[in-house]
Amino acid sequence: MLRILTVVLMVVALFFMSFDSPKVGEEERRIWTPVVLGLAALVILLRVPLLLRVDRRVLLSPSLVWLVAYLLWLTLSQEWSISPAEGQNHITMLWVVLLASLAVSDEPPSRTALIYVGSCTLVILAGWAALAAGWPGALSPGEAWRFKGIIRHEQTMAFCAISAFLCATVWVLNRRRVDASVAMLPVGLALALALATVLATQARSFTAFFVLSLFAAWFFHLRGARKIYVLVAGLAVGGGLFLAIDVLMPLLSRGSEQQDVTLSGRTIVWEATIGEIAKRPLTGFGFGSYQDYFSTFWNGWTPGHAHNMWLHVAFESGIVGAVLITGFVLALLLRGLRFQRETGLLSHTLILTIFLLLADIMSVIIGGKLSTPYGLLLVLAMQEERLRSLVRSRVAAEAAAWSDPLPSLRAAQAT
Repeated sequence: MLRILTVVLMVVALFFMSFDSPKVGEEERRIWTPVVLGLAALVILLRVPLLLRVDRRVLLSPSLVWLVAYLLWLTLSQEWSISPAEGQNHITMLWVVLLASLAVSDEPPSRTALIYVGSCTLVILAGWAALAAGWPGALSPGEAWRFKGIIRHEQTMAFCAISAFLCATVWVLNRRRVDASVAMLPVGLALALALATVLATQARSFTAFFVLSLFAAWFFHLRGARKIYVLVAGLAVGGGLFLAIDVLMPLLSRGSEQQDVTLSGRTIVWEATIGEIAKRPLTGFGFGSYQDYFSTFWNGWTPGHAHNMWLHVAFESGIVGAVLITGFVLALLLRGLRFQRETGLLSHTLILTIFLLLADIMSVIIGGKLSTPYGLLLVLAMQEERLRSLVRSRVAAEAAAWSDPLPSLRAAQAT
């Protein structure tokens, strides 16, 4: 019971990173930072014996090595950061959540995925209930009707709901792989609620990336030549959706006076970011410094990030940080493929990484400040690495059991 409780606490802590809250000081949502740190620290405290016995192969896994190297570089970069106080808070958060992820690494990833899906369903229901009760904060400000519920931003709500949908999809596919029963009524209701929420956020390009990720899950689930048809269909459908909802639809509905070719202003941000990266290409300006630095470019207003993971990381952490975070995501993708090959199960981390990488073309999740999907990715990555290590140990033990009697048999034949 305690083991399940710690996973629940971990998931709740991750959601607190995305909850809406009153504005405190110059930055919104800072009020939840102590809560997240407190819950993650409680998970570590309750799991100290297990944390001290983490599988050595998990600690030496490429994905963890790359991530630790990246976090060490972030910590070092605070020496020359233009906003050290802000960066230190978020770097501390990443370290604590990583330790908590290692502390719960012995739990089955399928259980964590279900706990996340259940928790996200409750969060979504709370958001719709708040909207029905007339709370204006359930919708994003502006003329467009965009649902965000009790989450701080409609895109963040979309990321959480999409992560839940993908986790539930992988769980169902894995159950079918082993011919286990699936209670499709509750799962179907959760999937329908998550899908409706994604559509209500009007996340546009992220919806196209979501569809591509679903095709990726289907692709890795299938065997044989049918994979090629799924791959072609996924590229066609996902690419068509992106072209339609992020390029053609705005062009047709808003008129020629709107700067539609800028992808909702992202290309303007990209150009400005590239220009500033050239001033500190190797070291960057420091983690968590983007918003403070660029506020001078737009008279006090600026997007919270560069709307592209690699540009954002290169600005804050330099080329070194960009290389390290790229090594981390590539290690996650390769580890997800090895996980499927060695366990026969579809990897939650693989599908989640594919979606987050696609989303990071237009946003910043991996490599940015801690968020709900980013934290979920860390937890599932540690758990799947531990499960893969366990499977390998069992295969080796079974092989040894078959090979050990041979010397005795040869000795008996010799006599």
